[in-house]
Amino acid sequence: MSKFTGVWAIFEYLDETTETIEQVRKEGVQPTVISPCPRHEIDHALGEPTTIVPWIALAFGALGCFIGYSLPAWTASDWVLPVSGKPIVAIPPFTIIGFELTILFAAIHTLAGLALLGIIDSFRFPIPKGAKDYPRFQRDRFGVVVRCEESKLEEFENLMKKNGAEEVHVEK
Repeated sequence: MSKFTGVWAIFEYLDETTETIEQVRKEGVQPTVISPCPRHEIDHALGEPTTIVPWIALAFGALGCFIGYSLPAWTASDWVLPVSGKPIVAIPPFTIIGFELTILFAAIHTLAGLALLGIIDSFRFPIPKGAKDYPRFQRDRFGVVVRCEESKLEEFENLMKKNGAEEVHVEK
């Protein structure tokens, strides 16, 4: 796991937290927020998330649909059972299989993609051990974690203190 370099702070009030998030984002850094509960104010301050999860669902859903139509068509054409002049490869009966495999592939691979992306992000955006172990983040405090170079540590430390942080921790 990579070493954390940055600043993290503890806030009591939500408005101080969101103001800090917005100011950190204006500096060109995307912070990580630790919160005791989901709040739409924090989501709004963090901005629109960027993720490839919808594209994973689309790609594997399309693959499932393709397999759902092509497998029965291949099977029916390989082992022909003619029934009273009906077409051997017909779309309507294969639609059920295509639909079911679309849903199955999209669901399973989206779940796997979420898990894999979560693991990758935990290595790309580490959270310091002190912030992970701080018990009040689970009850009544908000945390803002900023990963940055050593040259910007003092700037972010001052920004968090100015916005009313109860504690500010700098790690190199």
